[in-house]
Amino acid sequence: MKKIEKEPRAAAYPAPAALVSAYNEKGKPNAMTAAWISNICADPVTLVVGIRDSRYTYELIEKSGCFGVNIPNVKIAEETDYFGIVSGRDVNKFKETGLTVFKGKEINVPLITECPINIECKLVKQVKIGTHDAFFGEVLKVYYDESMINEKGSPDMLLADVLAYGTGNYYSLKEKVGGYGHSKKE
Repeated sequence: MKKIEKEPRAAAYPAPAALVSAYNEKGKPNAMTAAWISNICADPVTLVVGIRDSRYTYELIEKSGCFGVNIPNVKIAEETDYFGIVSGRDVNKFKETGLTVFKGKEINVPLITECPINIECKLVKQVKIGTHDAFFGEVLKVYYDESMINEKGSPDMLLADVLAYGTGNYYSLKEKVGGYGHSKKE
């Protein structure tokens, strides 16, 4: 198979599109779109998100020491994009889009009701990498819409119709092609 070489670029795609949320000092919710997010540790359960220091959410996470990660579905792709192109310093994104918030139970983070997956995170480490900082968040609680729970009681990404991001575009997931361990021959 012929390969085409490119200069270094973000290429570990697709990734979940995510809305990273935090409250400001007045208790008003804010969120931003982030595509640079990943699970990074199983014990303690931890994820990482890359955020530029110019973003309002960056400032809010530093001040509060916590954040929410909300995984949107295809139904709110337009709102998800909007949250990434305007600043919460200037615009109340929730008022503009009609998306709503519920409070986390473990820590004071705003979580987005319309997202099928919501994750409460306590900031455990922040590392300056270059244009972005890596915010490591210990996962304290996860919420799933009941509509995405399958007959076995497990979350199903296809039922959630989660939104993915890569190479400047948003995508939906189409089908399951296997499960963990399916390649093992008995």
